[in-house]
Amino acid sequence: MSAVLEHQQSPSTAHQELRVRRYKPLIGAVVENVDLARPLSEENRQTLRQALVDHGVIFFREQTLTPEQHVALARIFGNPVRKNIYLPAVAGFPEIEVIAHSDKTQSGGTDNWHVDVSWQPQPPKATVLHAQEIPEGGGGDTIWASSPAVYDLLDPDLARYFEKLKAVNTFIASPKKNALSDLLSGYDIPEGTSEQSVEAGLARVRDASQKYPPIEVPVIKTHPENGRKLVFVNEGHTSHLLGVSKTASQSLLNYLYDLIKTPEVQARFEWRAGDVAIWDNRQVQHYAARDYGAARRRIHRITLEHDGVF
Repeated sequence: MSAVLEHQQSPSTAHQELRVRRYKPLIGAVVENVDLARPLSEENRQTLRQALVDHGVIFFREQTLTPEQHVALARIFGNPVRKNIYLPAVAGFPEIEVIAHSDKTQSGGTDNWHVDVSWQPQPPKATVLHAQEIPEGGGGDTIWASSPAVYDLLDPDLARYFEKLKAVNTFIASPKKNALSDLLSGYDIPEGTSEQSVEAGLARVRDASQKYPPIEVPVIKTHPENGRKLVFVNEGHTSHLLGVSKTASQSLLNYLYDLIKTPEVQARFEWRAGDVAIWDNRQVQHYAARDYGAARRRIHRITLEHDGVF
């Protein structure tokens, strides 16, 4: 009997006495005493949903999950959507993208702080990662920063000024646009094509420039569930501020980016095989450390689609 079916038939017996422990003072929580391969009661599910809203990112250590169980876990938080069709998927599970790096291939992730797909009007709600293979000897940590905590660092007068400003977000701002590794969602790979040439990739960038024009976003937004104000610009996808000079725009953005890089608002997670991380893309930014050279690192990712006004 599948975990999903068992949960539907016996929710009262599926309850687990899980514990939510704060990970860092301003961001993150570790959920303990839980086996995600077993069915969860509705109370458990609500606890996890609330923990994600309260802490921005939640972690589960050393979980053994089948692809089916990974999908079932993701559905607790929202509706899975294929984020990046250029990454391979797990056989039989198109919702699960494989982010891998080895001595022969490198794909997925960007080498800067970013909010996933913030160059689209409706960026993803959240992401669910399940670590499959971690570099021997360490490395490959992921770091998250709390955007509400960044807002709280602002001087009140400066915060009010930023609340009046808008920024321009565009995928072209990303330094990895030519690789198309984390940018173009919604495109179909031509039939019979398994790989794309540099020329084909650049052509897709040109096409996407028309399909996804730059968008205007508030510099400061409000989270729809917890009501906290947060900084929504990011160095991966924000090109400039509107209504100020180019010099002032870059200076103000650099100031915000420096706050995002403040250790006090961050949670750095050292992966182990089987670990699960779930983050709220609306209120955290993240950065994947590329400090493991040619070692193998493989993670399964499910992205959850936007589900409301933000």
